[in-house]
Amino acid sequence: LRHVEGLFDLYEENQRLRDDNARLQEWQVVARRLAVENTQLRGLTHYEPHGATFAISAQVIANSGGAFAHNVLVDAGSRDGVARGQAGVTGEGLIGRVAEVSSHSARVLLLGDVSSRIPVMLETSRSRALLVGANVGRPRLLHTLPGTRVTVSERIVTSGDGGAFPPGLPVGVVANVGDSVIEGQPFVDFDKLEFDRKKLYWKELS
Repeated sequence: LRHVEGLFDLYEENQRLRDDNARLQEWQVVARRLAVENTQLRGLTHYEPHGATFAISAQVIANSGGAFAHNVLVDAGSRDGVARGQAGVTGEGLIGRVAEVSSHSARVLLLGDVSSRIPVMLETSRSRALLVGANVGRPRLLHTLPGTRVTVSERIVTSGDGGAFPPGLPVGVVANVGDSVIEGQPFVDFDKLEFDRKKLYWKELS
């Protein structure tokens, strides 16, 4: 009899766990949908992340036009307050940094360029890394601490290390974790930058 009662209790416990798991999955779907909506609203309202002192709107007017050069030209320059080293972002996330500036325009080095080096942080593990462009394919995460557990879909944000960028700018997610290579997938679709009307350039706190 006790054996039967034990089996019945086990069945009830398993059923409760299944119900709890189903509820958690439902909340996960809701959370993901809200995250997408939040990102879209930030873009519409020109959301300013912590550490930004001002924003400059600009339009992409040309891209590199080459398979191995990843940069865009925007119609804002030094007369507008754009300076070398500033971060270029959209409502979706970081696109890169300002590499060259003239009085009326600026060249932005995108995350995918082999010359791009961005100090970042994995949002869940809080581990620091360097996001390095690869020209072909996705940028890679280098110099993570030994023993760091990196998981696919983990969000990547700027770390603020070295004062290069404000901390917390959305960058992308971990796309692939291999034996020797960790790849990141930026939030921004660089192939569609020329269709976006405005980009923002943030100056970090001094």
